[in-house]
Amino acid sequence: MNAPSTQLLMGRRAALKSVAAAALCGVPMLNWAQLSVDRWRLLVNEAVTADLSISMLALRYRGWADYMGAQIRNKQVVVDPVIDIQNFVRQASAEQKPLVIFGKSVNQLAKLVRDGGYQPLVHRPEPYKAAFIVGKNSQVQTVQQLAGKRILMPDEFSATAAVGRAELRRLNVREPYISHTRYQDSVAAQVAAGIAEAGLVNPTIAKKWAEAGGRIVGETQPVVNWSVLASPKAPPEFISKMTESLLAMNSQSTDLLAEIGVKKWVKADRSEYLALLDYTRE
Repeated sequence: MNAPSTQLLMGRRAALKSVAAAALCGVPMLNWAQLSVDRWRLLVNEAVTADLSISMLALRYRGWADYMGAQIRNKQVVVDPVIDIQNFVRQASAEQKPLVIFGKSVNQLAKLVRDGGYQPLVHRPEPYKAAFIVGKNSQVQTVQQLAGKRILMPDEFSATAAVGRAELRRLNVREPYISHTRYQDSVAAQVAAGIAEAGLVNPTIAKKWAEAGGRIVGETQPVVNWSVLASPKAPPEFISKMTESLLAMNSQSTDLLAEIGVKKWVKADRSEYLALLDYTRE
C-alpha cells in the first residue's frame, strides 16, 4: 500500500469534518468529566496478516482515529498499532489501558472481555472461519484424514491457530503433528512447497489458495470476527455514544471503513466472545 498523497489526506480530513459534524447533530452530550484526559489511545492489533511497517499502519488507521476523536469533543486519538499478539495482550492488560481497542486476534479479544472487563462495541458482521488447505495433488480429502499429518499453522497465539486446534479436537483428529510459523502467507507457501502436508489459514489466504488451484478440505466453526472493544473503565455514556458513532459509519463513512478492511459494523454482544472461548477451550 502506498502512502496517500498530501492532497488526498487533506481532502479526506475535510470530508471527515463534515461527516463528524453531521454525526454529532442531535446526539446527547456525554459527562465529559468522566473522560478527563485530552487525548486517548486506540490500540490496534494487526495480528499475523500485516505486511506494513508500524508507521504505515499508523497512517492506515489515522482517518478512523480522527473520526472517533471528533465524536468525543475533538479529543486527540493516538494510534498505537501492534503486530505481535503477546505484546498487544500485555498492553491491553497494563494498568494504563487504552480507551478503545480494534483487534483481529479475536480469541485474545474474547479473553480480554471475559477476564479483563473490556466492553464489546461492534464487530464485522461476517463470521470468522479458518480453512484447512492441502496441495492440489494431495490425497487428503477431509479434515479427519489429517490424523498423523504435518499441519502448519500461523502464530500459536493467533485466532486462526486457536480455532484450528478447536476444530481438530471437535472432529477427534488423532495425533496431528502441528507446527507454527509467524505469518499466514508463509503457511500457504510452505504447503505449496511440500514442506507441510496441510496448513491452516484465514479466509483471505484461503480464497487466494483456491483461486490458484489449491484445495480446501474443511473449515472451522464460525466465530465472532474483528472487533472494537472499550476499556473496562469507559463510562456507560461513552459506550452508548461510541457504539452509535461506529454504526453510523456504515452509511456515512464507508471510505474510512474500507481503509481498515471493514465493509460495515454490527453491534457486539458479550455472549459471542464467551461462545468463542467455549469452542477454543481457552
